[in-house]
Amino acid sequence: MDSDFLKEHILNLEKSLLKPEVRLSAEKVSGLLSDEFTEYCSSGKIYKYKKGDVINSKDNSDVQIWKIKDFSIDILAEDIILAKYKAIKNNKLEDRKICSIRSSIWKYIEGSWKMIFHQGTLTNQKIT
Repeated sequence: MDSDFLKEHILNLEKSLLKPEVRLSAEKVSGLLSDEFTEYCSSGKIYKYKKGDVINSKDNSDVQIWKIKDFSIDILAEDIILAKYKAIKNNKLEDRKICSIRSSIWKYIEGSWKMIFHQGTLTNQKIT
């Protein structure tokens, strides 16, 4: 698989996980996260995915806008990709931006790419 195509495909998967309509759908979330998915949250908590989980408990699509910057991938194996990027979450209600540095590991499982690990680290660094 072409690395430019793969980079664009993984970027689109990452972007989809930031969309409220995906985050609030157990079916869509389970299509993107592996059954063994673990996240090291920016809050310091460790989250282990359970089938049927959704990512957000309430719809806040009208108040949050996400941007991804400096996206790159490393091909670790034929079926494993490390995605690295910076994310900016703009909360319109509070008129503030939250910036984080993120990494995700994606694995090709039964015909599709699924995220198996994610970590987000908050940063004071201004991301533009």
